Amino acid sequence: MRRTVSNLILWSLLPAIFPFYASGQKEGPCPDGPNVSNAEMRECYTKAKVMTNMRADDLAARAAANLRGITPNQKALYGPVVVQCLEDAAKQLDASQLAWHTYRDQYCNAIASDYTTGSGAGTAMEECLYTIASARVRQLLLDFPESAGPKKHSH
Repeated sequence: MRRTVSNLILWSLLPAIFPFYASGQKEGPCPDGPNVSNAEMRECYTKAKVMTNMRADDLAARAAANLRGITPNQKALYGPVVVQCLEDAAKQLDASQLAWHTYRDQYCNAIASDYTTGSGAGTAMEECLYTIASARVRQLLLDFPESAGPKKHSH
């Protein structure tokens, strides 16, 4: 009974949490419908994927640079333990970005392979790559909001 009530609550909240999912619409930058060809969809997702992946890489690099970019005064104030923790965080973020690339590619290859010999495999792959990059961008902005600002130039 408790599970049924929980499921009912979840399904009632779904439109507020995931409006595109609940309405049957796909979230994304590309048009969808009977008048859009598979080739048009693939081209659109390819362009969106390139831009979104560049954004994810840029945000991760900026966040790592921000973690490493403390001033000498901050180093003196924070002490060696905090400075080392910030450097470790930057290294881990760099490593996570590389691991994310591997995950993204392997996962989307699985999506494309699921289409077996279908003509939609390439489009599904590009859409997957875009969708996963969009999620990475959202997560980086959430966890490292300072990385979204203009590039800092140190003198």
